[in-house]
Amino acid sequence: MTEDHGKLRISNDDRDEAIAQLRAALDQGRIDLGEFDERSMAAYSAKTNAELDLIFEDLPGGRPKVGEVVPAEPAAAPAAPPAPKRSLLRRLPALQGLVTVGLITTGVWFATWIGSGDMPYFWPIWPILGLGIATVLQVVNMGFGGGDEDGDDDEDRRDRRERRDRDRGHRHGHPGGHHGGTAH
Repeated sequence: MTEDHGKLRISNDDRDEAIAQLRAALDQGRIDLGEFDERSMAAYSAKTNAELDLIFEDLPGGRPKVGEVVPAEPAAAPAAPPAPKRSLLRRLPALQGLVTVGLITTGVWFATWIGSGDMPYFWPIWPILGLGIATVLQVVNMGFGGGDEDGDDDEDRRDRRERRDRDRGHRHGHPGGHHGGTAH
């Protein structure tokens, strides 16, 4: 890399390519999850090629070229088994809410029944029904552009986008990103 190249400012595409290369290094076991987080934050806050190059100085192959995300070394050994998919509760937050609220409200209802001796109206059906509808909608929406095969789902992309927007806002003097700190 020439010194002039190091002084050039980088684009969002450069940052995204760097994150993809970091993910490949994580998958290969070259860096751990903590290092991935640190280096990802450094990539999102980098302004020049030199800053981005520093993130990769101890990794084989160095920083990827634009449009190129390659493993640092060709895999000679058989591929490792695929990473386990995230649990259903982690992939479907509405299902997690349904189970949690359903258990808590049914527990309160059951304690009321035991305490009073009379079987009260089963009122937990209403929050359970509402969350059940939300869960069904979430499952249906997963079929239309939901999570990818490699576990990179909409939530992961949304987190990366929010972190990038927040970092851009800090660089431009806006404490909460482009929208004044409101969450979307």
